[in-house]
Amino acid sequence: MSVGILCCRVLEQELNSLLDRMPGEYHLEVLEWGLHATPAALLNKLVERTRAIEDRVSAVVLAFGRCQTLDKLPDDFKVPVLYPPGEDCIGVLLGQERYLEELYHEAGTWFLSPGWAELGMEFIFHEVQASRLARRGIDPLQIARRMLQGYKRALLIDTGIGDRRRLRERAQEIADLFNWRVDTVQGSLARLEDTLQKALSLDRG
Repeated sequence: MSVGILCCRVLEQELNSLLDRMPGEYHLEVLEWGLHATPAALLNKLVERTRAIEDRVSAVVLAFGRCQTLDKLPDDFKVPVLYPPGEDCIGVLLGQERYLEELYHEAGTWFLSPGWAELGMEFIFHEVQASRLARRGIDPLQIARRMLQGYKRALLIDTGIGDRRRLRERAQEIADLFNWRVDTVQGSLARLEDTLQKALSLDRG
């Protein structure tokens, strides 16, 4: 039997880096980004895909933050379902304590994980619902600037994964559009790794 993994696209690079160095058999599905914006849709998708694989795996890992969703999962799956601690993917990579510390340091912070930095303005437009309004002929950048006028910095989370110079450039491109400064903070894969290790121990048990 293998460990089933349902992964948000935003955490795909980090997860694959862990799987490359962790022995085990895995069934990996990468789900589309942005599901967190509609918690009910995210819940339905995770339940649907977990049901689809639960007969073929010995445990399921959800590589997601809680996203107002995971504590609403049903408790009648045939196998254990595990997920890392964190209110969202930023909490997974930073830890909730550091997440709050950074907000206390600068409340007007827009967090950029490597996955979010790669998505760039598409991510921001989605988060502030500017894409929907743009279909009515309104400039999405104008909408985003208006909604994010209280923000002052972009905080790039360095997880050690990917082309770090390119990610910094992507973060700077975003920041320049809003007149933000760019800071960097060290992230960690420890919470994801611990969750995978727990699932593997169940598999071996």
